[in-house]
Amino acid sequence: MCRILFAAGNGKKIIPLVDAIVKASENDPYKERRGRGRQHKDGWGYVLLKDGSVRHYRSMKPIFEDFKAVESLKAGLEGFSVLMIHTRAASQGVKNLFNVQPFAFSTRRGFNFWLLHNGDLDKAKIIELAELDEKDLRNASDSYTFATYLCRRLPSPKLEDLLIHYRIPEETTKSVFNTMTLFQSSEGDFSAFITTKMVDELLQKPEHYDYSKLLLLREDNLFAVASSTVELYHKAHYEVIPNETALYVKVLEENVEVETVHL
Repeated sequence: MCRILFAAGNGKKIIPLVDAIVKASENDPYKERRGRGRQHKDGWGYVLLKDGSVRHYRSMKPIFEDFKAVESLKAGLEGFSVLMIHTRAASQGVKNLFNVQPFAFSTRRGFNFWLLHNGDLDKAKIIELAELDEKDLRNASDSYTFATYLCRRLPSPKLEDLLIHYRIPEETTKSVFNTMTLFQSSEGDFSAFITTKMVDELLQKPEHYDYSKLLLLREDNLFAVASSTVELYHKAHYEVIPNETALYVKVLEENVEVETVHL
């Protein structure tokens, strides 16, 4: 599984979280405790929304070796910014640039989205739900397949539609269904949707729970959700997000409004 980050607010306050996810991806004691090594090294990517522009970057380099790209990202974090980062430790799908996240999709229903996912889903079941051809997606990850399902089935980025069409693939969760998605409507409005779910088996095992939980950070001019390991490298007043929670984030001109719902 992977390390993920969503942050919105003053760019200067986001920079320490970027530094923390770099360190967490290079040396993750929670991952090592599960006998899966200590690094998230199968590529990384980000989406940065700032000043009416979107920057989307993906690389097969580990984030902790992609020095120029990380410094370029941090240099762009000034003023109000919205950032999503994913660092991959592959569990399904070929290890190549195609499967590096976040993914970008444009739908036939007039909205775009960028999606990242941490966990394992039943890929075959999602293909069936979306009425896709398994041969077309044989090298794709379960995360890409889930994004394809949304592109095909999700009618709008409204909360009521998001809950319906995230709950359906949620039922195929094998381990964790931690997702972060940034949406842009045809009117130009932005919103985000964040989910956290862990199957009962993992909830009952501390080494899996500690690794898979998502943390919430609220400060003046900063709203962030991050993988657990980030708190080891950036000390702050985090809250653990309860299991089966979704956060609907409206991105306004210089701040965000957040609604918390049951997934």
